[in-house]
Amino acid sequence: MSVPRFHVARIEPPIVELCETEARHARQSRRLSAGDAVAVFDGRGRQAFGRIHTAGGRTIRIAIDAITEVPPPRPALTLAFAPPKGPRQDAIVEKCTELGAAVLQPISTARSVAGTSGHRLDKWQRTAIEAAKQSGQAWLPEFRPIRSLQEVLADRAEYDLRVLLLSAGNLAAEAPRDNPAPACRRGFVQPRPIADLLADVRAANRVLALIGPEGGWADDEIVEAIAAGVRPVSLGPNILRIETAAIALGAIVHSLLTR
Repeated sequence: MSVPRFHVARIEPPIVELCETEARHARQSRRLSAGDAVAVFDGRGRQAFGRIHTAGGRTIRIAIDAITEVPPPRPALTLAFAPPKGPRQDAIVEKCTELGAAVLQPISTARSVAGTSGHRLDKWQRTAIEAAKQSGQAWLPEFRPIRSLQEVLADRAEYDLRVLLLSAGNLAAEAPRDNPAPACRRGFVQPRPIADLLADVRAANRVLALIGPEGGWADDEIVEAIAAGVRPVSLGPNILRIETAAIALGAIVHSLLTR
């Protein structure tokens, strides 16, 4: 049986105290008591093992035995996605945290149908903590406030590899005439299968993946991204929901992760 894991804001030996939410989980769900072995992590690569020192009332204190520093996984994946409606956003957060995504960046696009709020970002943080606890990770994704596609593209130099996910509905976008990309011919975008880029993903330090809204990218958005050096790619012949595409891409990168 695996050692129960809990999130803490900081790991400062010899004793760390769980927050109220984590302490309640330890008492009520895990039925833990003094002397039980546990692990804690701060979401920034630091984790520790120890035993419960005090378990009384609403307080759980843990005596730390050993601390380890876990390097961040590479390549670091930034998923920039147009948020879907409601709980489908939470599915992206949960599954992509399990898959080791480094940054979750909501973006606004011409055809966006939903946004984010401070309340939603707080919910994302709680969802990510639970996913990291379950999947044994020492790192939590960074959650960034919603930005426009243009703002994200302005930071493109930060990434070794930049890809734009396209579905069959986006194949008729015109290529930029003054800066034709290798992936465009006869005036139409021809996305490459993501499988063709696995060596590039493996070699990259930081990867940016752009995932559009339910209605697909607007033609001028595709043109702008390609002109900025973003490579159009496809995950296959089917039209995928936003959360399905995010999870599929996260799984591909996860399979190539190194520490």
